[in-house]
Amino acid sequence: MKRLAILVLLLGLAAAACGEPIGEGQPITTRPVGDGGEVTTTTAATTTTSVTTTTAATTTTGAEETTTTPATTTTVVTTPPPDTMGVKVYFMLEGGGTDYRPGPFLVPVYREIPRTQAVAAAAVRLLIEGPTDDEMAGVPALSSAVPADTMLLGITITDGLATVDLSREFEAGGGTFSMAARLAQMVFTVTQFPTVQEVEFHLDGQPVSIFSSEGIIMDHPVGRDGFQDLTPLIFADDPAYGAPATCPLRVRGVAAVFEAQFNWTLADWDGRVVAEGGAMTDNGTGWGAFDFTIPCGADQREFVSLILFDYSAQDGTMENVREHPIWLMP
Repeated sequence: MKRLAILVLLLGLAAAACGEPIGEGQPITTRPVGDGGEVTTTTAATTTTSVTTTTAATTTTGAEETTTTPATTTTVVTTPPPDTMGVKVYFMLEGGGTDYRPGPFLVPVYREIPRTQAVAAAAVRLLIEGPTDDEMAGVPALSSAVPADTMLLGITITDGLATVDLSREFEAGGGTFSMAARLAQMVFTVTQFPTVQEVEFHLDGQPVSIFSSEGIIMDHPVGRDGFQDLTPLIFADDPAYGAPATCPLRVRGVAAVFEAQFNWTLADWDGRVVAEGGAMTDNGTGWGAFDFTIPCGADQREFVSLILFDYSAQDGTMENVREHPIWLMP
């Protein structure tokens, strides 16, 4: 079995393995913190519930006496963890390409939030918050082109179109790449939901026709297809970077690779290959979708790394390498 030599453990994973949260107490995923199955999640308001247990009266009769135990009622107050849900925010990740197409490229990153009806707005706010300090210090590093002082003013979804209203800070600073990247990040974050296919941008309540001083034409709604230059040639959308996942591991995304073929490797914390194989897209002449499963097993929470790549037609070296650290759950 070929040993993959490029395994890179990201996001301060040595700390994560010991149960330490990532980035100022804001974990990006569910991670183990003890032996009792408890998990660390994003903090939210908790609900106190009273559980009442009633014991009926009992009577014991002996040879010389009769003893009666009166009925008792015990109230136990519990504080359950908040109801949470997972969403993806799309940042930029260094690497994942070739010498001629080096990146950075878009990457879906897992976030866990209290369950909400306004899930698209919650995801956009998390996108604006940006990567944690540990994520930005990783090798390779996560980054974001979205200005941190951007404000979400509103978002509406109608017939597959999301209208996202942002403050003018969203178009401030940066060059052509930065402007394209922030638009791509926002579009991918909002279109992760099945009710959204395209996005229309407003700034301070006004429709955008030309975006920023770079003069990017925005006179029509945009979808993911408009940002292929910022998408790695092997793009795994599920599982997300840092997400919990179960076996068999389902892997979905899009790719534009030679003869529609690419390779995958699943490696454990120590870099040992757990499984490896190949996959194909549904289109051999351009971008195509892929959806495959990896047989695996986990008796307990286990940190693993999913690595997707192909081989250079020029010299046979690995290229377009994209790695997703994930938590494999039993």
